[in-house]
Amino acid sequence: MKLRTKSWLAVTATAGLVLGGVSPALAAGTAGPTEHTDMGVNGDAVMEHLQKISDISTSHADEGFRALGTPGYEEAVEYVESTLEATGAFDVKRQAFEHEQQKDGTVEVVVDGEKVDVNTASYTEATEEPLTGIPVVLPVDDDNSDLAGGQLGCSADDYDESAEGALVLASRGECSFGEKAQAATDAGAAALIIYNNDADNPDEELNATLGGRIENGTPTVTVTYKVGQDLLSKVEDAAEAEGAAENGGTEAGSGLAGGGEASEADDADETTGDEAEAGNDAAAAAVLTADFTLETEYVTSTTWNVIAETKAGDHDNVQMFGAHLDGVAEGPGVNDNGSGSAALLASAEALAKQPTDVDNAIRFGWWGAEEEGLVGSTHYVESLDDAELGKIKSYMNFDMIGSDNYIVGTLDSDGSDVPIPDGVNVPEGSAELEKVFTDYFADIDQPNVGTDFSGRSDYQAFIDNGIPASGLFSGADGTKTAEEAEMFGGTVGEKHDTNYHQPTDTIENVSKESIDIFAPAIGFAVHTLAYDLTDAPTDPPTDPTTPPTDPTDPPTETPTEAPDERALSIDPKTIEAPDFVSEKGVQVAATGCTADSTATMTVTPNNGKIEKFEQTAEVGADGTARFGVRGLDASMVDSYIGTYDVTVDCEGGNPLTGSFEVVAEGDGPGAGDGGNGGGGGDLPRTGNEALPLILSAGALIVLGLAMTLGSRRRRS
Repeated sequence: MKLRTKSWLAVTATAGLVLGGVSPALAAGTAGPTEHTDMGVNGDAVMEHLQKISDISTSHADEGFRALGTPGYEEAVEYVESTLEATGAFDVKRQAFEHEQQKDGTVEVVVDGEKVDVNTASYTEATEEPLTGIPVVLPVDDDNSDLAGGQLGCSADDYDESAEGALVLASRGECSFGEKAQAATDAGAAALIIYNNDADNPDEELNATLGGRIENGTPTVTVTYKVGQDLLSKVEDAAEAEGAAENGGTEAGSGLAGGGEASEADDADETTGDEAEAGNDAAAAAVLTADFTLETEYVTSTTWNVIAETKAGDHDNVQMFGAHLDGVAEGPGVNDNGSGSAALLASAEALAKQPTDVDNAIRFGWWGAEEEGLVGSTHYVESLDDAELGKIKSYMNFDMIGSDNYIVGTLDSDGSDVPIPDGVNVPEGSAELEKVFTDYFADIDQPNVGTDFSGRSDYQAFIDNGIPASGLFSGADGTKTAEEAEMFGGTVGEKHDTNYHQPTDTIENVSKESIDIFAPAIGFAVHTLAYDLTDAPTDPPTDPTTPPTDPTDPPTETPTEAPDERALSIDPKTIEAPDFVSEKGVQVAATGCTADSTATMTVTPNNGKIEKFEQTAEVGADGTARFGVRGLDASMVDSYIGTYDVTVDCEGGNPLTGSFEVVAEGDGPGAGDGGNGGGGGDLPRTGNEALPLILSAGALIVLGLAMTLGSRRRRS
């Protein structure tokens, strides 16, 4: 499928985002693309790589699949590297880094004799020994029964003295998980449970990270909204029972004997004392208690990012694409994120097969330790100095593109569908990157929606450093709405990926339909950022070997003799730099070649700034081969100043050689001789001998323009 470029690209180029400036180059005979294409990337190509990644993961099921520090992840890295190296189009590097990995042992929480399903918070500390019979208490900042945001436990002041040595129960919200754990630590709590606050999804698990280890921190786990509400009710019921029992004991303890004999009073005192003691025992029995064990250890693991950059293209104008390669230990991670990784591999292979070199360098990144908190991508960005960061003009992220209950989502960097969360940086140019996808989908009538631009995936470090970003996403733990089901099908009320972070995230549960939609969109985005489009040639193009339809008027009386002299004409031989980067350029003609053969021109610059290149042309019936050459980048006009050796190799004799010179403005022909200087040439200019040039003048001009449209050299 081919799509014509949209007008927004011109705006983007002005901003220097996508198309940027190119290094000084000479125009060669092979022009670049006139419209963007998906390069043939399709679902089948992605699924081929995805099957390989799946096989690697499942073969290491007993070792944690493709999680951080596993043999499965290392094998996946090797597969990515070998695939890229086989194309010959990329410089491939493996970036090693270390990460402190958390590994859990026994984690068990029992409240009021019943086991509670919990998840361990990332970066939590362990219990030194099992905690038994500890009280369960709540923050005192507010009553959360109205779900208005109370009982948050965001500071130590949100607790009273009852938190000391207790298991505290706090709601998600208002502040970070790390701040809640710090507040519980400061209040002296023995353990902390954070429950989810999503009443619309009561069984939604809460995967929390504390953001870093807290010295002597309170061991922390999380539970669902439903489990949290059950625990909350138990704590509140126990508190009411405790209050009632304490009141009963107090009243009994203050009873008076009266109206009887002393012995009767003594008996009454004894009775009320027993009642008080019973009341206190009842109050103690009403306190909700728990047993809490959390075993976890931290192991430093070495892992890797894989970085691949095109050998061709402007390496000061890098367009980057990324996906995380690691998964979770709970499952094979085929959709999350084998799917995004496989799509990058298919796109890289397609890019390597394109007929012309890229204009802008394309850099691919496969990230490690994403599931540990975006560690790999963050490490990569932080490893770059300001100069290297400045070379990256854009970043596109692909994290899950095959969800079984999928949506077609673009990272909503303009906030048109989903408001940008507070505190999220949106670098200028991000909206234009999203438009690559939305325009593509509009052209093929594919419904799509914006998704949270929240920094939840590997683009976070890039936007934090001012690099524009966008990407695609088929959904994870979000819930499909009726509107989304109308657009994409699927089941309302179910997660977008019902296998998210589960053992069932297998290749059998990946949506091929979703992959078929996303794969060409990713290929199209890579092509769009890799190539600057050239103007289409004239329609129909002028054939330089065919003379004009109308005969010369008046016709010549004698036939034109075929040139028998083998010579090279370079016109002009001296040209000012501004003219060299204009439509004028330099025209080269080789005569005395064998008709209907192919001639090759080689231009060798002697200024050290421009690359040597070749151009081919067909020899006409008159034995002449014609070429055109000019500079491309008018903004770097002075870079072209210098001499250029020209060699034309054609059948019929030895190679023909010559040269031309590009000089500064004002130093060219005619600067000091009244304008009578010129580049000259070796072809006849008058009389009947000039007729071949006159007849072909129009064709030569068109040919020269066509020859100079591109900025690329044909791949060898």
